[in-house]
Amino acid sequence: MENNYSNSHYLKKIFNETEVLKKPIHRVISGYHHLPYILIGTSFDNLSRTTEIRGIIHVSPRMIIRPGEGGQTYGEIFGEENIEPAIVARIFGFLYLRERTTKFACDDLSIQELHIPLPEVADRVMDELARRECIDTGVIRSPDIGVYPVSIDRYIKEMLDKELSTGTIM
Repeated sequence: MENNYSNSHYLKKIFNETEVLKKPIHRVISGYHHLPYILIGTSFDNLSRTTEIRGIIHVSPRMIIRPGEGGQTYGEIFGEENIEPAIVARIFGFLYLRERTTKFACDDLSIQELHIPLPEVADRVMDELARRECIDTGVIRSPDIGVYPVSIDRYIKEMLDKELSTGTIM
């Protein structure tokens, strides 16, 4: 199993099979802010248990990258027809624990194993968010909790796709 974690085909499979069960209602807005998430997946060693990870993605302000003064421009390097006038980017950061643990908590990350099957945990999480009328938290189902940052990448991609499909740049 450990070999799969360095296998790019396996990681791509995990990326494609990750399911975003709930997207936040709000948009990725200009300025620094937080994007909370709840990620769930079957535990490593017991299919009747679920690992739940609650965390916050920190989103940087929008950055516009322009060619530096006095040096080569992007157009000189890549050709003017291949370059956008401004390249817009963001940095997304989240905590990651490499070692398996049954419970971990800090301000930005909480990891715990539940003795409940995955479908029941998914229902409970969705009910909890609906009861609290929580619109800013995403819910993600990972097919392999051992590489959960790959599932977080999928979630970020879907958020950016949602943002960019409206024609609005974050």
